[in-house]
Amino acid sequence: MRVVYVKAPFNFEIREVKMPEPGENQVLLDVRACAVCGTDMHTVATDADYFQSFGHEIAGVVVKNGPGCHRFKEGDKVIIESGTFCHTCDNCRNGRVDLCTNGISIIDDVEISGYADYMLVPEQAMVPFDGLDFKEAALAEPLGVAMDLFYTTGIELNDDVAVIGLGPIGLMAIALAKAAGARNIYAIQRNRKSKARIELAKKLGATDVIYTSEMKMEHYPFPRGGVNKIMITAAPTVIPDAMKITLYGSVIGFLGIDNQNGMISFDANEFHFKKLQLRGSYAVPALWFPRALELLKSKVVDPKDFITQEFPLEKIEEYFCKQRDDISDVIKMVMVKM
Repeated sequence: MRVVYVKAPFNFEIREVKMPEPGENQVLLDVRACAVCGTDMHTVATDADYFQSFGHEIAGVVVKNGPGCHRFKEGDKVIIESGTFCHTCDNCRNGRVDLCTNGISIIDDVEISGYADYMLVPEQAMVPFDGLDFKEAALAEPLGVAMDLFYTTGIELNDDVAVIGLGPIGLMAIALAKAAGARNIYAIQRNRKSKARIELAKKLGATDVIYTSEMKMEHYPFPRGGVNKIMITAAPTVIPDAMKITLYGSVIGFLGIDNQNGMISFDANEFHFKKLQLRGSYAVPALWFPRALELLKSKVVDPKDFITQEFPLEKIEEYFCKQRDDISDVIKMVMVKM
């Protein structure tokens, strides 16, 4: 079987390795699709020296059960949760599985991940699906991330919402806000380079698109003078500017990291007197997969809107370099087994 490794930044090696045997509570999965995540792009840009294989937005077919596995049979179609909860810690038993830090992580704990012909998967992380293509079902993982941000922010009927950052997660968040009955949704993006993403934001229901390279977001003529809910899928440096467009009592949901500098500063007095809330969204463990599958099937989030490129495993370097160099027509790339 073939496995992709990062040899140097944006330079790959496809190795032939022996097919693994599933161990206790493991399943051998035939990988049929693995979608490209921003985390993958970061891995490829920064890691070298034969970094462990990667990829976590995965759909595939069960090949073989290891000892102790009984939930699935050969040929079943499944998607993979990127992280699970343990079921036994105090947080899990108190009904807060979202706070469990003891579960299995596909990103950290699994030796061979999604950019491969086959991989070993903990049975606990597998979720069955039907009614979708493999490449479409693989979008359940990023949609679950968008749903965590959506629920964390608490979008409600008739809210005025800003979504900052128009990657796939931000675009999915727009679709969710629209489905929840938001009154206005403002898509906020640095520039106009991502033409496909800007057009999709409008299609999904964005009232307008604001380009911060052309206008400070606080100068935009919001009908209410600002917004009462903000979902951020960008670097933390945008948080102070986002606070400038908040109304009294607004909630800001934040999803984003900056490995170079995560420090920000803002006026705590303004934060206090405007009665603001800043809430962190972090979809670990992964939740909402069954609901995400239903939203994809019902086209509340239409996977055909998001998948713009498909490629076979052997062309992974070409397509990762394209996403690095020209995202004008890229929303979501998916490796598929041809």
